[in-house]
Amino acid sequence: MKEVVFTPQALLQFEESVRELVAQNYFSEEDYAVDYMRAIFRHFALNLQNSVRTKAPSYFERYKVDGKELYYVMYRKSSRTTWYAFFEELENVYSIVYLATNQLIGHRLEISL
Repeated sequence: MKEVVFTPQALLQFEESVRELVAQNYFSEEDYAVDYMRAIFRHFALNLQNSVRTKAPSYFERYKVDGKELYYVMYRKSSRTTWYAFFEELENVYSIVYLATNQLIGHRLEISL
């Protein structure tokens, strides 16, 4: 069983997402936004290995860290929000390099929900 790790870039996204969720009034307090984002990260850490993965479109190659093939998996958090985790598969780990929502990147993916 491979370990799931988050790159520094993905962890920085965590912090930026928390600030954005509060700034956009999705959450009234930072603690709630932190809990929400922790749940997203936790979901991917626990379920990545059993999720259906798809090869990422070439647009997302800019997020590669180790130069490996880039894949993504989906997590439908609500009827309006789907999260995507982009990752590289290394020898002993899945390295998550980028996370985003359908509102941000849906137009870059060819998917049907």
